[in-house]
Parts: sequence; structure tokens; C-alpha cells
Amino acid sequence: MRLEARKLTAGYGSDFCITDADIVIEERRVTGIIGPNGAGKSTLLRALARVIKPQRGVVLLDGEVLHQLPGRLVAKKLAFLGQPLEGVPDLTIEELAYRGRFPHQTMLRRDAAADREAVDWALEAMNLESMRRRPLKQLSHGEMRRAWTALALAQQPDILLLDEPTAFLDMAHQFELLDLLSKLTDHGVTIVVSMHDLWLTAIYCQRVIAMSGGRIVAAGPTDEVLTVDLIREIFGVEVAMQPHPSVAGRHIALPISRRREAAPAEPAPNPATRPSPH
Repeated sequence: MRLEARKLTAGYGSDFCITDADIVIEERRVTGIIGPNGAGKSTLLRALARVIKPQRGVVLLDGEVLHQLPGRLVAKKLAFLGQPLEGVPDLTIEELAYRGRFPHQTMLRRDAAADREAVDWALEAMNLESMRRRPLKQLSHGEMRRAWTALALAQQPDILLLDEPTAFLDMAHQFELLDLLSKLTDHGVTIVVSMHDLWLTAIYCQRVIAMSGGRIVAAGPTDEVLTVDLIREIFGVEVAMQPHPSVAGRHIALPISRRREAAPAEPAPNPATRPSPH
């Protein structure tokens, strides 16, 4: 399943958040979208996911204009998880996952066996099988994120797009979720994810799209995109690239300092002495 954008310009109202984006998402890979706040990462994901309509250009799904396809058909092929995600207190994990089967059901047709198989696989893929009957209101942030991801997987999409899935998760839960997501490529799922952490990007993403100011600055294999020069250009920080100790062929960025764009300001005067209490 091929997803691409050609001369894509999109935003909200008269504000263009991304301009003239040309990208091709490689199948069965994890592609990370990086860039500073306001670079256009979320807008790009939303346009690729058919959440917002392009103001110019097109998004193509297997060569067809995405926004001209029926919504139910798109939902069978593509799933999107944005921010924020909130639990539904009256549902269990399993009940939430079953809601992902909506695109495959009609008033006249419902395949219970196929629904069960898809939900079972989604829960297993997110390591939630043993928790399937737990209410959402009892879940941690990491468990909640995996529960919503299971809903998306129950759609049986070929492409899964996620907006900052590791936000608000501690390090252990970040690794857990990204480990599970990366394994989905072995089942033919293409993953596109916006990321803030360059270290995690270097470990888990096979390809990277770098954005700045609403434009795509670079795109390609991770080690070709994540360079000292590019990180300096779009993030304004100096880093050193070091080989990853356990992932062959990958490098991680170690921060050195923030780039100085101007001479440092004069030091501020010492604050007035705090008066003694009487």
C-alpha cells in the first residue's frame, strides 16, 4: 500500500502549516517525522490521514486521490491516532478494540469470527491480551496508549499514522510501545510517526522526514538524514554523533550545546537584597 504526497500544501483556514511537500512513504518500514515545535509535523500527519483536506496538491493512496475515496474504504486501509487520547470510562480494553471493526461492518453484514480474530490479534500485538476485560479508567498512560493503538490495529490497516505516541510516557513505556510498533512491520504494516526524541528516532525508525518552517528539509534513510549539520540547522543545537552500542549501523545524537546566534547579553545585575523580617 503506497502513500505519497505531491506538492502538498495544507493548514487551517488561511494559515498554511506545510507548503509544497513531496514525500513517498516506504512500505513496511517505520518512518519518523522530526522537527521543532511548529514545524508542521502534526499537520502533515493529519493531511496524510485524510483528517484535513489539502489546500493545494494531493495525497495519493495506491495512486488514487485520498480525499476522493469513500471514508469507509480509507478506514480499512489507513488508521490515525492523534493527540490527545482520552479513555472512555464505561468501556473495557476489549470493547474499545471492537470499535475498530466499524469500517468492516454494515447494518446487513457483520462477520463475528473475523471481528474476533482481528481484535484478538490487535490485543496480542499490543501485549494486552491478558488485560482485555480491564476498564479503561484503571489504565496507566502507557496502557491507555496501547489500548487506543489496539483499536487502530483492529481496523486491519495497511498504514498506521501516530502523532507523538510516546508523549507523556516514561522511558520504560516509550521503549515498550515502540518495540511493539516496530514489530508490526513484520506483519506488513507501514508505520508513520511524529517524534520529538532524536535518540528514539535513531533506534526505531528506518527512514526519517525532517521538517522546519512547514517545509520538508530532508527525507531518506535515518543515518543519512540525522546528521550534525541537519540537527544544527533545524533545531539550533550542536551534537556529536556516536555509534549506537547495540544497534548496528545506527548513530545517536549526543547534545553538546545550544548554538549561539548572537553575542551573549550582559549579565543581569544581582537582585536586591531581600529585606530581613521584622
